[in-house]
Amino acid sequence: MTITAYIMIKIEGMSNRHVLDKIIALDETKEAFIIFGAFDIIVKAEFKSNDDMSIYVVEKLKAIEGVGETQTNVCATC
Repeated sequence: MTITAYIMIKIEGMSNRHVLDKIIALDETKEAFIIFGAFDIIVKAEFKSNDDMSIYVVEKLKAIEGVGETQTNVCATC
């Protein structure tokens, strides 16, 4: 079973395009877009487990310079 999540990201002090390019390069990322609103980027990502999702958000995304606040929304049905 695959876990699908939509992760919204606020960018701090970097170009949105720069951060977007780094996020797209991650294997788990399926789609990512710059958006208007309270957040700057929305990411669709897929995982094999909750642990994989946690590693992606906490270790991979947060390691990208410019990534600030994130909000992870896990799909109930996808």
